[in-house]
Amino acid sequence: MNELTTDSRVFLSTLPPGRRERRLAIVVVLMTAIAFISATPFAKIQLPRVWAFIPVYESAVVVCDLLTAALLIGQYRILRSKALLVLATGYLLTAFTATVHLLTFPGVFSDTGWLGARSQTTAWLYVFWHGSFPLVVIAYGWLKRGGAATRTSRDGACAPAIVAGIAFAALVACAFAILATRGYDLLPPQLSGPPLAPRYTVAHGVVFALIGSLALFALATLLWRRPHSVLDLWLMVVVCAWLFDISFAGVLNHSRFDLGFYVGRIYSLCAASFVLIIMTLENINLYARLVQALESESVERRRVQLQTIQLNEANALLEHRVASRTAALTAANRDLLNEVIERKRAEAALEHSREELRELASIGTSAREQENRRIARELHDELCQTLAASRLELELVAERKSLVAELAPVHALLDEAVVATRRIAADLRPLVLDDLGLVAAADWLVQNFRQRHGIECELIVEPANLDLEEPQATAVFRIMQESLTNIGRHAHASRATLSLTRHNDHILLIVKDNGIGFDLSTPRKLNSFGLSGLRERAYLVAGEVSIESSPGYGTSIAVRIPLPVAQAAAEPDAALLRAEPSTEKR
Repeated sequence: MNELTTDSRVFLSTLPPGRRERRLAIVVVLMTAIAFISATPFAKIQLPRVWAFIPVYESAVVVCDLLTAALLIGQYRILRSKALLVLATGYLLTAFTATVHLLTFPGVFSDTGWLGARSQTTAWLYVFWHGSFPLVVIAYGWLKRGGAATRTSRDGACAPAIVAGIAFAALVACAFAILATRGYDLLPPQLSGPPLAPRYTVAHGVVFALIGSLALFALATLLWRRPHSVLDLWLMVVVCAWLFDISFAGVLNHSRFDLGFYVGRIYSLCAASFVLIIMTLENINLYARLVQALESESVERRRVQLQTIQLNEANALLEHRVASRTAALTAANRDLLNEVIERKRAEAALEHSREELRELASIGTSAREQENRRIARELHDELCQTLAASRLELELVAERKSLVAELAPVHALLDEAVVATRRIAADLRPLVLDDLGLVAAADWLVQNFRQRHGIECELIVEPANLDLEEPQATAVFRIMQESLTNIGRHAHASRATLSLTRHNDHILLIVKDNGIGFDLSTPRKLNSFGLSGLRERAYLVAGEVSIESSPGYGTSIAVRIPLPVAQAAAEPDAALLRAEPSTEKR
């Protein structure tokens, strides 16, 4: 009972009344009102004195009030509503006060009653009894919607509050008993005349008017403090029965044991029973719902157990499949890893083969260049000199024999042979590249291009005294030569530009023309190896070639050739050495 329920609206103190509850309450109030109206004309009819009626009736009232208080305390332990605790304390107070009223009632246990009772002790205890309960209902009505009605989360705050409520009810009931017995002289008399046929005094009328007003105010409080719960609804019924009890006991009856006396006590018993009956029915309903919940929980537990078994089986099957799949994936990964290793080996072997092919191609190119150099040197130094000497000897012979006119064609043929020999030697290997360096060879190549094709060509070299070692020098010259040959044969250009720039770690050669251009995506013609030759030349020295061209916008060829580390480091030192003499002149 220390834990809060997940749905507190199942209790009468929080459950809003439905149409059926409202109709039942209205029917009960109407029945009690009809009974009140029917009995009112006969209230003063004297009936037989049944002394056993008093202990039986008040014992029933005490039991009903105690049971109701116990049920309310039980709900307070769950909901922690101070309004419920106050109402339970009120029911305990009525039970304790009714007990004192029973013990002091004259003629039940003694002629004057126990506890030192006197003639009007029970009359004042009745006033205290029926005046305190409306006050409790008023307090309940004001507390049920305020902050005091909120639930308390502390487990330890419940028991002390319950004990305090019980102690308060007991102390107030003792105070009422002491005031009605020991303080008898302090209270004004309510009755006058003989005990069996007393007459009501003015104090009696005032006191019962006050009690009735409190009951009406309690009913108004319950009606005003919305929203209503089922407990509020039945407390209204109780207050109505309480008003009927007060009316019969203090206004309509004439003396003890008349019809009003008996009917008033019956209304008092009904007022004590209504909430108890409803709460008992509520407990029965809760127990029924609890049994249903337990049965549902049992069925659900069996279903969950079955599903758990199925889930465990599915989990085991899944784990088996996962293990099988993991094993398969492990084998596949192992095969893939082996394949990757083999592919890396093949790539390494392929790269090694490429390096060997590049080395062989470089060696072949170098050998071819050396052979071209040798042949060009022999053609220039030997064949050209021989042809020139032969022409001179022929001129001498022609002058001595007077055969100048006859030998003129032979002179022309010898001149053409000398020119052709020099051109062939230059095409094989320009000697200026070996004798004067790359810049002079590039300048000779540009001049020769202008003379052959009539195309304006500009050469830009930075720095102006650029010099490269082999095989980079030969590769740059051959790329220039091949590029200009392609421009002269295919570009139909009017202008070309060669830009040769040295950077820290590479050489950048850019050849541009304003020719017709071409589509890079078009497959090359059969037996056309111009661009492939450029790439092959650059590849032999680890260079890169990029070509940009489109129809009608000319062509741009950029060649980037890396320099060896030693050559790249030596160039700044050479530039510094060249700069020192000029510094000294300054």
